[in-house]
Amino acid sequence: LELRSLIESHIRRASTRRNEALSAIRIASCLSESDFNSLIYSRLFVEDNVTFDTEQYPLRDSLLKCVNLDMDSDLARIHFDATAKDSMMRTLAGNFQEFQTVFDDFVLSVCAPRMSSCLVDCDQIYYQGFPCIRVVQPGEYSIGPHADVTYGHHPCSVNFYVPLTQIGGTSSLYLESRHGSEDWHPIVGDYGIVKQFAGATCLHWTPENMMDYTRVSLDFRLIAGSMYDALSCGGKIKGGQVDTYRKSPGYYSCCRKRQDGTWEREGDLLSPDARVGFPWTVKDWKQYIDRKMNGA
Repeated sequence: LELRSLIESHIRRASTRRNEALSAIRIASCLSESDFNSLIYSRLFVEDNVTFDTEQYPLRDSLLKCVNLDMDSDLARIHFDATAKDSMMRTLAGNFQEFQTVFDDFVLSVCAPRMSSCLVDCDQIYYQGFPCIRVVQPGEYSIGPHADVTYGHHPCSVNFYVPLTQIGGTSSLYLESRHGSEDWHPIVGDYGIVKQFAGATCLHWTPENMMDYTRVSLDFRLIAGSMYDALSCGGKIKGGQVDTYRKSPGYYSCCRKRQDGTWEREGDLLSPDARVGFPWTVKDWKQYIDRKMNGA
């Protein structure tokens, strides 16, 4: 209750922004409210949990290898070295290919089949070509209440959230189970689970990490092929946001279902850019480190 009272005003603002962004997309798409709602509130967007074999899809091990850490390194304890986080992410920015290959296989083999099972005749899916990587150390804060549509994401995108460390308590992501329910609950678990939820329309947020361990997690989005172009960008409507993720290529890969039921990516792997966040938002590492050391 104390936590809820602290963020209540932020929740109200986030709810208003979400409704404005959705309204702008509906208007830009020339859809009635009933047609729009039937598209963005299908059973595809029901929150769910999935598990996966971490040996078959070694996301954590491949990440450790790319950042030159030992395979037995405990990511949950990297905060004991004040420079470890930046060093790890800077290394990844120049050496991500092996991790991306494992990630891509994971999406095609685990996430795409899971998503398609919620739809009828789904044989094409667009997916984030490289995940957002979150490293939230004790005392750090990630992001306040929001729905991804207010950042320009497609309202039919489905979030997949993969912790690479233990997750729970104040180190977790809190979310509502459906649009407007505000039944806040944290993701709880460990490496090997996947949380699927409608992050484009459901509010979610993280508190300050007051736990004694670092949370490292991946998050990324998938959109059913039939929905990808079904809605227009609402950026030119009051309250809307520009969909920078579809506006230019390089963010979403596309995959199709083969006759044998497996999924195959179309085209090459995509190089990550600033749209997937840190560390690709850093243009000058020396300047970035200097600013941090000076408390900027």
